[in-house]
Amino acid sequence: MGNWLLAVLIGVVIGLALGIKIAQDSNNKRRSGGGALVQPLHYLACAAMMSVLPFIITGIILGLKFVVLLSTGVGLMVLTGAFLLLEASIERGATAPPPDRPVLTD
Repeated sequence: MGNWLLAVLIGVVIGLALGIKIAQDSNNKRRSGGGALVQPLHYLACAAMMSVLPFIITGIILGLKFVVLLSTGVGLMVLTGAFLLLEASIERGATAPPPDRPVLTD
């Protein structure tokens, strides 16, 4: 197994583990309106974002070249953006929840 593949695998595994916590915290702050389809996309975006730093640190330890580190890091960020754009397009098409009914009191 090449050093690049090992660094990517380590980064992705750590990103998948940390992505759970980041996605949960994000959903607790603001719930998305896209339904069940948006949740996995949001998790994958969080996992891809959290994979960048562990990949770079592992790549530096393994002695990968700067260009390889930069291009793969940018690729992971592009993947994050793609997941977020897909999530936003699905969420935009979702219907808004109905407003609360006013409570009448005497």
